[in-house]
Amino acid sequence: MMSNRRRFLRRVAAGGLTVGTLGTVGLQGVEYVTGGPRESQTTPARALVAGSLLVLADDVAGADVEAHGSLTARNLVVDGARDPDVLALADPDLFSGITAETTLFATNALVLAYDPESRYADAIADDWATGLAREGVRVGQTDPKADPLGYRTVLAMRLADDRGLAAAELLDDSLVFPETALMRTLEAGKIDAAFVYENMAVEHDLPFVDLPPAIDFSDPARVDTYATVSLDLPDRTVRGAPIRYGVTALTDAGAAWADSLATDRDRLRDHGFTVPDDYPLVQSIE
Repeated sequence: MMSNRRRFLRRVAAGGLTVGTLGTVGLQGVEYVTGGPRESQTTPARALVAGSLLVLADDVAGADVEAHGSLTARNLVVDGARDPDVLALADPDLFSGITAETTLFATNALVLAYDPESRYADAIADDWATGLAREGVRVGQTDPKADPLGYRTVLAMRLADDRGLAAAELLDDSLVFPETALMRTLEAGKIDAAFVYENMAVEHDLPFVDLPPAIDFSDPARVDTYATVSLDLPDRTVRGAPIRYGVTALTDAGAAWADSLATDRDRLRDHGFTVPDDYPLVQSIE
């Protein structure tokens, strides 16, 4: 069943929203650097964030924001290619080796967004699995080697397989895009549907289908179920787990921005994130 969500209203600073595009050798896709709304003339912090946080992060004053898939962002820091003041990622495990703790500030759900103008829109909305299985449907996803959205998509289809639904094969002919480009590609009608986070669909005002809680990584009570699937990546093995976002100030200059990102619960919910009652919550990183 399709979820009806409130229309997301973008707030644009008086001076306008500026988005620049950089090409970087050795990185997959395109990265975005945004200035965000300005409240003072002080030097902004340098924020490196998950691609799914880009729209939200630009709505938080006080930082220049660069976005990539979380795994790519982590590797940029570890390899010394970036030295941000604050780091916000879509999987707290990726902070390992960077910081001893992170602040959990939001959760999310994996959903299937679709183009309402697609010839397959009704079929996808009625039954997402059979809709995606129809000949000619173009499905988008992100790269499991670049971001948690990519590996969670693969893991979700494996969970669905375990429940008797032949879902993994739905990704056999999928088209892979950078996390920062996936929604623009869907909005442009170049694909019919894409596995995304709920906040991404809300922010872009696109219809989406809720996946079953047993496979969407939204329910902390299902942690044992999620953990039954895993995926081997070049430098790690990832296991299914509830989706959680973490933020850490790596310098004093990033502290205020990190605090603003993590503590404005209304803003997080307006952007389509879920905020548990006990968040923000500091978590130790092994």
